[in-house]
Amino acid sequence: MLKVILFLVAASLIVVVAWLLAGIPGHVTASIGAFSIETSTPVAVLMLAVLVVAILVVFRLLRAVWGIPRTGAAWRRRRRVTVGERAVTRVLVALAAGEQGAARKEARRARSLLGESPQTLLLVAEAGRLAGREDEAEEAFRALAKQKDATFLGLRGLLRQAVDRRDWAEALTLAKQAEAAHPGTVWLRQQRAELALQTENWAEALELIGPDPNRPTYYVAAAEADPDPARALGFAKQAWKQDPAFVPAVLAYATRLRATGSEKRAQACVLEAWKRAPHPDLAIFALATQTDSLARAQAAKRLTAANPTHAESRILLARTALDAGLTGEARHQVETAQAEGVHQRRLSLILAEIEEHERGDTEAGRLAQREALRQASTADADPHWQCTNCHADQTAWHPKCTTCGKVGTIQWQTGQRPSGLPVIAA
Repeated sequence: MLKVILFLVAASLIVVVAWLLAGIPGHVTASIGAFSIETSTPVAVLMLAVLVVAILVVFRLLRAVWGIPRTGAAWRRRRRVTVGERAVTRVLVALAAGEQGAARKEARRARSLLGESPQTLLLVAEAGRLAGREDEAEEAFRALAKQKDATFLGLRGLLRQAVDRRDWAEALTLAKQAEAAHPGTVWLRQQRAELALQTENWAEALELIGPDPNRPTYYVAAAEADPDPARALGFAKQAWKQDPAFVPAVLAYATRLRATGSEKRAQACVLEAWKRAPHPDLAIFALATQTDSLARAQAAKRLTAANPTHAESRILLARTALDAGLTGEARHQVETAQAEGVHQRRLSLILAEIEEHERGDTEAGRLAQREALRQASTADADPHWQCTNCHADQTAWHPKCTTCGKVGTIQWQTGQRPSGLPVIAA
């Protein structure tokens, strides 16, 4: 209905305009050379209108012909963008599906169609990583890093590659550049903390890691690495405060207390730790200042007084008593420990030494020693340091496993670990 009304209104306007033009009086005469044209005013106005329309049409035609090359180029650009966007979609689908060949092919096609845009470079890099072509990925990441708005993306990719190949020096350089390009990133902070741990920059790691169950380990490592005695003491104290039963932390703090002349405080820390979790390394530290065997035996009694029935206390008392010639006391401690269910190899070896001291080179002595050594061959394994990640045995505690490189995985293991069962730390 609306169209009909509009048509009637337009037709009415045309009729009115035509009627007005027809009512214009007069004539128009035009002379061009020998030609002369004379017509009425309404016809002249109509001819003028037709001439203007004809000029406009010709102008539009000439403009269209002149713009054919530019129009064609614009059409080709639109076509390339359309095809390129389709290629980008296919890359994303291939990456999600894990189709390595298709992802690389479509990524290269998108790059050739859309140019060196951040999106296409990132897709090329990820497709290369999926296919194991780290060289292609690195080239794309480096091109991405050169673009002002996408520098962080490129640096992140390069940093991830450096970490994967364990090139810590390159990774540190890239991490600093990424921090400058986009400071305060949570992911980058975590990555820098991991790099600090891998490069054993313990002080920086402590600033970056935040809450972490392995912080005592990092504090101990920082204390061992810092050349400044005051800072080292501060790190060691923090480790001890956070876990007073953690033997490396106790020894790190006590060692530095001893170095500053605070022997009484150092011994108090070790004594408190022995109450919580006796350990042979604590005994070595506590008895280090005693050179006389009898004095060592007395010091061992003082150390173990607060936890006398623990296996480590029994073994320490037996060892120091034997060294002091107190074979009766040593035998008592060994037999008591065995009666309490301790069947470690070192206990049987101490018993063999006791038999040698008491019975000498006699038939009975040799038989008793052989029996003790036989027990040692079938006894439980002695407690030892072991990595909970790769299960490699360690002769001493380290903040980082010397075999697999994991940080904070060296734990004190008690007894032999049955095959196929998880390691249980003491």
